[in-house]
Amino acid sequence: MTLLDLRGPLRVNIGLHRHVLWAAFALVLLAAIALPAGRWYVQSLTADLAATGCKVENTVHGCGIQVRGFLSRSLYVNKMFSYIGMAVGVLPLLLAAFVAGPLIGREFESGTYRLQWTQSVSPARWLAAKLAVPVGAVLLVLPAFVLLAAWIRRGSLDTWYPVPWDDLPVYQMIGPVAVGYALLGIAGGALAGLLTGRTVPAMASAVSAVGAVEAMLILLRPRLWPALDGHPRGGGIWDVSAAGGSVPLYHPESHFWPLQLVESTILLTLTAAATLAAFALLRRRHR
Repeated sequence: MTLLDLRGPLRVNIGLHRHVLWAAFALVLLAAIALPAGRWYVQSLTADLAATGCKVENTVHGCGIQVRGFLSRSLYVNKMFSYIGMAVGVLPLLLAAFVAGPLIGREFESGTYRLQWTQSVSPARWLAAKLAVPVGAVLLVLPAFVLLAAWIRRGSLDTWYPVPWDDLPVYQMIGPVAVGYALLGIAGGALAGLLTGRTVPAMASAVSAVGAVEAMLILLRPRLWPALDGHPRGGGIWDVSAAGGSVPLYHPESHFWPLQLVESTILLTLTAAATLAAFALLRRRHR
């Protein structure tokens, strides 16, 4: 199956869901603008504070108001980064709901899929075209956004409020796991849509399944790579000590990439399994 074979169904699906695609692109663009704007804002605050002759360590001798204002406004930017990270964490659930319901479940519920299948479009081509739209959008936009977020986060390390790598929403926004979770949401949504064949039940089951996988991996994440013994001497940490344990365990920032790669491998494996199951189910039911 080539891209040329999918050209017609792809064009139909893009036309049907163009408003959703434009809205998603606009939200990503706003977030991509907000991140560097926040970094520039913190740098300007630092320059303004330096111009007053005050330092963060000096909150007396007439500097209290300036320092408190600088710290509070800098903290707002740090929180904005976390809020955007939360949105990235919710993205797999939104993709799962969209693919399961409006993209696939509604087609079976209304019976409109039969129209394309009677126009020389096989079930496999129909499903491939359906999935190509969200997958293409994710692979086109999300990796660039992840690279931008990682660069902005790295630039925050020289500020008074550095963005921690091990913060839950931040970790999922600055590495390949963001793409892995998004692809899992698409594959899980497709499988749920084919299993139920109804819009609302498909959306509910897809969100529940993908959410359960995401929650499980978040709980297992600190144990996906061997932790170090002892107390950290600085940098980002994940304390993975068991309750009542005599030896503390932690992850330094140097474990970021091993943890990301292991989790990404798990996500891509689950995505491949869900995708194969979806095509197998479609072929079995509609030979």
